[in-house]
Amino acid sequence: MLRRKPYTIVVCLAFFWAALATGAHAYSIIQAAAATSPEDIIAPLTPKVKDAAQAQAQAKRIVKVRPIEKCRPPLRIEGPMVAFAPFLAADCVLPQTRDRGWEVDAEVMYARAKGHVRFYRGAYTYGYYGQWMDDVDLNTDLGLDDHRAIPTFTARYKLRPNWSIRYSFMPMLVEGSGDGICCGRAFGRVQGTGYGYGYGFGGSRSKWERYYHRLGLVYDPIKTHRARISVFGDYVRLDEKISLIPGGYGYGYGYGGDAFDHSLNMGMAGLEFERCLKTGRYCNTLSLECKAGVAFLDEAFGSDLSTGVKYLIPMGNGRWGYMAGGYRFLTYKKGYSDAMRIDTALEGGYLKMGLVF
Repeated sequence: MLRRKPYTIVVCLAFFWAALATGAHAYSIIQAAAATSPEDIIAPLTPKVKDAAQAQAQAKRIVKVRPIEKCRPPLRIEGPMVAFAPFLAADCVLPQTRDRGWEVDAEVMYARAKGHVRFYRGAYTYGYYGQWMDDVDLNTDLGLDDHRAIPTFTARYKLRPNWSIRYSFMPMLVEGSGDGICCGRAFGRVQGTGYGYGYGFGGSRSKWERYYHRLGLVYDPIKTHRARISVFGDYVRLDEKISLIPGGYGYGYGYGGDAFDHSLNMGMAGLEFERCLKTGRYCNTLSLECKAGVAFLDEAFGSDLSTGVKYLIPMGNGRWGYMAGGYRFLTYKKGYSDAMRIDTALEGGYLKMGLVF
């Protein structure tokens, strides 16, 4: 009986200490494992190393490092590429003139100058052979040259992104000589006969002077990287003089000669169209250019039409040089009265060189 009491006390103490152990503050098995941090338990076990150098190398291998990303520097857009900046991905780009920029060009037109003029005055309005108030041909009757190289100079200034002001000037001088008018027709006071002027004593001399001015505004309602459509309105001034001096002691009347001198003040409205055809690797561009204008007012009618191709070459710093070639047709006519009217035309190919800056 006495021996069982000590054993009973020992068993009771054992159960008591076990109950105290279950009251420890452990919320999970991981926390009860007495580790310093959860990362050490999740991380794979590191194998044992022999020395400190190997341990340091092993520590470096398990450090997580983000991959290095190489960044390209931003694209620098210089020179002629400035005009192409918004459209670098496009396959065909039409160069644009910068704001407050200039465009100048010089054109040579190898034109056929032709026309008819009716110019009667004085007492001799009825021909010797009964031909009354017929038109005189500028080439066959007055002997003016059929073909002539005629220059044109143009300057254009860009006021705003879609507005420009433009001035164009075309001077012309055509001279010729021949036997003069015949068959009873007349030019002013000069009357012709069936034999013509200067019969055996030299021919007549003729001259055609012309100064063609255009000044106006150009507006671009549609302008993309591929094409441009413009509307323009111009003031047109045309000063023209055709003179005839009979030669020698020719038959007929009016040996002193005469001149048909007139001026036109007109308005012109029209359209321009330019479309890019191809852009090369060096930003050189080939484009199609068409222009059409109709002149009115001052009881006269006129037109100025042209079509051709233009090749642009970049020159750096936003400057461009270009060459253009095509065909142009220019005509003006006015009827003053039954005894006074004129109808002239210039047509032929042209070659143009210009600079955009």
